[in-house]
Amino acid sequence: MVDFFPKVTLLGDIGFSAGDPGHLVRKSNFSWSGAPYLQWNALDFGRTLGSMHAAEASRNEAEARYTKAVLGALQDAHSSLSRYGHQRDHVVTLQKVEVSATHSATLMRQRYSAGVSTLIDLLDTQREEFTAQQNVVAGQAELLKDFVSLQKSLGLGWQAEQS
Repeated sequence: MVDFFPKVTLLGDIGFSAGDPGHLVRKSNFSWSGAPYLQWNALDFGRTLGSMHAAEASRNEAEARYTKAVLGALQDAHSSLSRYGHQRDHVVTLQKVEVSATHSATLMRQRYSAGVSTLIDLLDTQREEFTAQQNVVAGQAELLKDFVSLQKSLGLGWQAEQS
């Protein structure tokens, strides 16, 4: 934008001259000169305008890259938050299944002790109880992984090293 207008430079010289150091500060020994210097590329055949358009295009490209990075980060945070919320609900469901399986196994133990049920029925309900417990542990591990992913996408949970 600056190249569209002329550049004005002021050149000058200030000095004192005397044959004797004692006469150096006299008004008659003071001299100065000044001249303006004008520079303008009026006939640059569109080079300045082309440079300006190239700079604007570069700025627009940088702005588009920045916008893309911000939108990508927001998408990552949204996805992580969604996965974490769904996994949390899933763990709650798995815990309810575990409570039900534990209750069923307790009742089956009582029935087996009373002689009303077979050993195979007892082992089957215990297997279901252990499977439910494993599912809860696996769900909690996945929940922790999703929590770490959420923290990472939000840029939380880290501290700069202190020297």
